[in-house]
Amino acid sequence: MVQRLQQTRRYADSVGIDTSRYALQIGSSEASETEREAEANLRKLLVELRYGHKPADQSFSKLPETIDTAWVAQTLRSDSVLSTLTTDAPKFAPYRALVQQYDQVRQTATPAQLKAVREALNFYRYLNRFEFDKLAVVNIPAAQLNVFDRNGQRTMPMAVIIGKADKQTPRFNCYMTDITTYPYWNVPEGIGVKEILPKVQANASYLDSQNMEVLNAKNQPVDPSTLDWASFSANNFPYRFRQTSGCHNSLGLIKFVLDGPPAIYFHDTNARELFDVTKDLWRSHGCVRLEKPVEFANFVMGKTTFDQGFYDRCLTDQKPQTFKLPKPFPVVVTYLTADLNASGKLAFYKDVYKLYNRVALK
Repeated sequence: MVQRLQQTRRYADSVGIDTSRYALQIGSSEASETEREAEANLRKLLVELRYGHKPADQSFSKLPETIDTAWVAQTLRSDSVLSTLTTDAPKFAPYRALVQQYDQVRQTATPAQLKAVREALNFYRYLNRFEFDKLAVVNIPAAQLNVFDRNGQRTMPMAVIIGKADKQTPRFNCYMTDITTYPYWNVPEGIGVKEILPKVQANASYLDSQNMEVLNAKNQPVDPSTLDWASFSANNFPYRFRQTSGCHNSLGLIKFVLDGPPAIYFHDTNARELFDVTKDLWRSHGCVRLEKPVEFANFVMGKTTFDQGFYDRCLTDQKPQTFKLPKPFPVVVTYLTADLNASGKLAFYKDVYKLYNRVALK
């Protein structure tokens, strides 16, 4: 078992795993104890080789995970562990491409770049825990969304506008369940009392200019002219704000509902020109704005639900309408400062949230 562990550690090192965590402890006087330790370490290493581990910065996880423990047990006793590992290595295309480039990366990359590539390799191993036909992956540093099939073939790449550094988009996985057209924007409490309330207190016409309503605790509209705005503060505001639906709405005309972190959505935007006029795509309050929301909506619905004239019509006085997805669509939002770009080349991205020195592989 000790020899199998050493062979597997060498293989794991070649695909970007820090194998120091699986080294045997020096000092065991009993051969049986060494064998037991080697078996335990090998078992954990086999799991990591095939399934990776949860990224350290992931704050929310909803997708069910599956680890084939029978495969682990069988490989543990295999006459040729390395042959089994090579045969059963993750088939995900980006993973295989990164593995092919990893040896060269080790020769030329800085320590920070090497760590980033290792994190990317771990992420693609981690995806092997999930069952899916199609999967949407948002990479925050790249400001990019890709849909992958089970083999890692990429479809529908698009830019996204993502949370700014002080309003970070969380890293999570979950399901997309519904689409809402002509959504309201129910302003989160923090944005309401910290950003909107001061503007209303400074300018009585601000709410009208932004097509916003004031709602009470029963979700009933309140006439803002009847309120004593000067008496309110961030700690004393028993109302909430809601932006009416339409072309002016900050969520645009389409909202994608997730069963993930509260108040985090994928959505359209009323400022679509930003995708063309700026490279600063880290500017939202945490939600994910899509460059191609209509195309993406039709994709997850599995049919042409919205035609190309959907935007042009932009009807007035529309109420929100909900469309249930045929089946929940898995979504992962991650943070990789190294990844393959749309051309399949290894690219390094700016550490926009400055997480690099604080987040380590576990």
